[in-house]
Amino acid sequence: MKMMIRDIVGILLVGVVLPLEAMRDQDFDGVADEVDECPNTSFFEKVDSRGCTVEILTLPNETRKDSLQLLIGYGVIINEDLLGREEQNIETLKVSYYHNSWSYSLGSGYYQYEEKKGVIDTTIKVKKHLFLTPNLRFGLSAGVKLPTYNFQGNKTDYLLYSSLTYYPIESFSLFTQFRHTFVEDEEIDSKLQDSQYFTGGLGYFVTRNLYLNATYTKGHNKFVSQHDIKSISSTLYYKFNKEWFGLVSYNKEIDDEDAHHVYKLKIGYIVW
Repeated sequence: MKMMIRDIVGILLVGVVLPLEAMRDQDFDGVADEVDECPNTSFFEKVDSRGCTVEILTLPNETRKDSLQLLIGYGVIINEDLLGREEQNIETLKVSYYHNSWSYSLGSGYYQYEEKKGVIDTTIKVKKHLFLTPNLRFGLSAGVKLPTYNFQGNKTDYLLYSSLTYYPIESFSLFTQFRHTFVEDEEIDSKLQDSQYFTGGLGYFVTRNLYLNATYTKGHNKFVSQHDIKSISSTLYYKFNKEWFGLVSYNKEIDDEDAHHVYKLKIGYIVW
């Protein structure tokens, strides 16, 4: 009787183990190892029936392909500290070109509050993208902010950015960003200083087409008399198809009695 039970258990184990071996998929790309022509692909990579990469999971601003992108945005800025312009409407346009590990962007926009309107400062930026490992990405960029915003004392400012993104587990990311602006504006009514911002946050790809993040930012702006800024924000990214994508974001300043809110909606188009 014991012999019969042992034989039955053995047959059942063989019946389970053999199919599992046949379905073994070490890189979890959905293609069994025995037919996988490109083993060890990361979870960022969408593969074909052979297990080889056809698409890498990235946000539009992380693309490794030659690409030209247009980004049109509309935002509402509410800031009770700015007397006479507590609520502003901003329309923006940004053009970005990606080539190999470099990107080049040009952005500007149009503001309006009450009876006043005009062009905001124009920003030109160059960025170097480094994919250090499949799970670790680094960016370093520099730029200039041209004084197209018409106010007394406005001069060309210089920008420096660095960013680091780490994916510890599938679809989940941790990221930081540091921004420094070398302020060259003339001091008219207030003493000025260079501005610095440090941002940290986490993001999650809910699907390949839907991404969410939450961030915390601390820093100080160019006016010495104003308090340090602490804010929280969240962004939702959705890819409609190969050409179109959208971004919705919200930012709120904390540790301040006055209202500080920024709402933005952006639509992007990938020309190629």
